[in-house]
Amino acid sequence: MDEQEKPIKFYLEMAIRRKWYIIFPLAISIVVSFAVYKYLPKIYRATTLVLVQPQIIPDNYVRSTVTTSIADQLSTISQEILSGTRLEKVIHAFNLYPDLRNKVPIDEVIEIMKKSIEVTLQTGASRDRAQNTFSISYEGRDPRTVMGVVNQLSSMFIEENVKAREQQAESTSIFLSKELSNIESQLIVKEGEIKHFRERNMGKLPQQLDANLRILERLQQQVTNIHTSIKAAEDRSMIFQNQIDQLRKPSPSQISRNAPREQRVMGEEILPERTSDDPVINQWNLLKRELNVARSKYTENHPDVIDLKRKISNLEPAVKEILEKQKALNETRQKEMIARQERAGVQGRISLEGMESIDPSTDRLLTQYHEQYTSSLLEAERLKAEEKKVKEEILLYQKRIEDTPKLEQELTLLNRDYDLLKSTYQSLKDKKLQSQMAENYEKKHLGGQFKILDPARFPEKPVRPNRDKILLTGAFIGLVAGLGLAWFRESLDESFHSEEELEADLELPLLATLPNLNEERD
Repeated sequence: MDEQEKPIKFYLEMAIRRKWYIIFPLAISIVVSFAVYKYLPKIYRATTLVLVQPQIIPDNYVRSTVTTSIADQLSTISQEILSGTRLEKVIHAFNLYPDLRNKVPIDEVIEIMKKSIEVTLQTGASRDRAQNTFSISYEGRDPRTVMGVVNQLSSMFIEENVKAREQQAESTSIFLSKELSNIESQLIVKEGEIKHFRERNMGKLPQQLDANLRILERLQQQVTNIHTSIKAAEDRSMIFQNQIDQLRKPSPSQISRNAPREQRVMGEEILPERTSDDPVINQWNLLKRELNVARSKYTENHPDVIDLKRKISNLEPAVKEILEKQKALNETRQKEMIARQERAGVQGRISLEGMESIDPSTDRLLTQYHEQYTSSLLEAERLKAEEKKVKEEILLYQKRIEDTPKLEQELTLLNRDYDLLKSTYQSLKDKKLQSQMAENYEKKHLGGQFKILDPARFPEKPVRPNRDKILLTGAFIGLVAGLGLAWFRESLDESFHSEEELEADLELPLLATLPNLNEERD
């Protein structure tokens, strides 16, 4: 019969027939497994759960300088705690690995201890709790030593966290102090540059542009007024010059003429009986006639009318003075002529030319006109000098106004850099105050601290070796070995154990069987 055609009953009968071949290897394997379990060293494991407490005061009031995540903090602290120097101290404190330390260098012992320590950020069902807790585990042969090492490591983590937070807060405060001092120095330099710029360009600054425009307008108006005054002074000097020339060179016809008839001033108009020989009066009358003609053509606001009025107004004081002096002179001459006629008994007129040549009043008029002429020239020169000075000031203010846009751009750049530095300085100053508060906060241990939530307990059972796993493995090996041995023994047996095997092997029908009398009796 083929192997594939053998029923399960065949294998069960074979197992029953060869049961001792299976039982003995299984029992031996279990005993050996138990012995191996007893022989292997027992490894105990202790674990402590540490809670990361949030800072007591909310972040809105005091902002902590430690902004890294718990995972990053834990990684940094773990590297510090699990350094060779720290672990070597723990090894000597608890006398760990005494046999191994005599055989291998201390660096290898430290690496072995690192592999026995496990720091894990908890990820459990409670999400909030998982984000704020981590566990520290250590494995060793002595359960009490293992518990002590875990507690020591947890204490080191707590101390290192406090120290790291204080150092970070202090380092932040020192850094901000240096940066603040640097920015303050730059700010002082920039303030000095702006101050020197303003002092160097005083009068040309952008905020002075409106004032400069107003001053320029006033100066231009002042130049116009001075120019008008210069023209008036020159006109007066010309009048006095003409008057002097007239007095120095009297006309011969003046002797034969009768005394000028009385002239009257009525309001603003002179009404001579005939044309006067005085050039000032003739010029004044000419201007009056031109004014009447201009008024007939233009309005009172026309420039020609205004200019004629101005000229007439400038000549009016001189005209009045000349008329008064001529009137007084005529009266004096008439009196002298009457006195001479009475003394000489001569009828007729006295030569005016002879009288004028010795007339002291004419000398006084000449002196007076000369002084006024000189005064007008001096006033004109003074006004011209003043005009030149004002024009120089106009050029100065025009230059200031032209330079203002360029200076405004330079000042804008300086102010922009100054405002940027000032903003940075104020920001650093605020951060410096916050860092000082955070530093005091950390020194009082009010920030995020590590707290032991579940301390390490005495491990009662070893975590390695696993007794159940070793025994199950040994039983499986023994069972497989027993089944193999039973199968091997069965394959060496050539006897038939059933009618089916006989018919299958002989390929002949079975007619009768003789039962085993012993088995039947049993």
